[in-house]
Amino acid sequence: MSGKLETASIKERLWHNMRQDLAQFVPETEGNQLLMCCACGRFLPLEFFDLEHLIPQRALRIDPAVVRSDPATPANVRSGNLLLCKKPLLYKGSKHYGNGCNSWKGRFYDGPIADLLSGGAQLSSPSRRVRDKHIIGALMLGYLAMVAKYGYVVTLMESGLILREQFFNPNRSHKRLGTRHQVVLAGQPFTKEGEKIWTNPFSFSFERGACFVTVRNFVIIVPVSRDPFAPIATHLRIVPSRFTFRPDFTTAFS
Repeated sequence: MSGKLETASIKERLWHNMRQDLAQFVPETEGNQLLMCCACGRFLPLEFFDLEHLIPQRALRIDPAVVRSDPATPANVRSGNLLLCKKPLLYKGSKHYGNGCNSWKGRFYDGPIADLLSGGAQLSSPSRRVRDKHIIGALMLGYLAMVAKYGYVVTLMESGLILREQFFNPNRSHKRLGTRHQVVLAGQPFTKEGEKIWTNPFSFSFERGACFVTVRNFVIIVPVSRDPFAPIATHLRIVPSRFTFRPDFTTAFS
């Protein structure tokens, strides 16, 4: 029972924090009780969102037993969290996928992500080597981790649109992604207690239009078309170029 209450409180806290962040770009959301899904771009009420463990549960189950049993490092801390939608995806009026973005991530990306985190994708066997699905899965995890850290500015910039489009193409890299975004640098998994990755699984470093996202034992380079730390001018009629920001709410789904 306590676990369900904990999950509910995390979901509610994320809901309020994400809505507050979104209101910077869409002031109307302050009164309409909607939130934008950072994957499909739809504006939906609370009942259409689920708590998403960024590092999938199947990967958390193979964490060292001493870490799993430590009250300081429960699953929600080791995984990182975000809200993704669970409403069926409709494309041109027809059902494209029945369980929304939360389950889409689970179906197409959680397996490859778990492979990387377990070290399985780094084995020498041809059937277990790092493949495109691992790279795209790592890229999507890096994107979602950035949204969890920096908010909707990551979703609504030009690079965010590319990554949202990539989210729905798990088998092939987006045509606008450069080669440096199609490589994952992976190592062996951590196995010792006391590592900071158990309480902080993601770290971020910005350089030359990209964010180097470290996820435990691998690094993926995520495109970023705008520095999320740069101030945004919202009240000036004439805005210097480095302060401009034109949010893109494009979505293919209804």
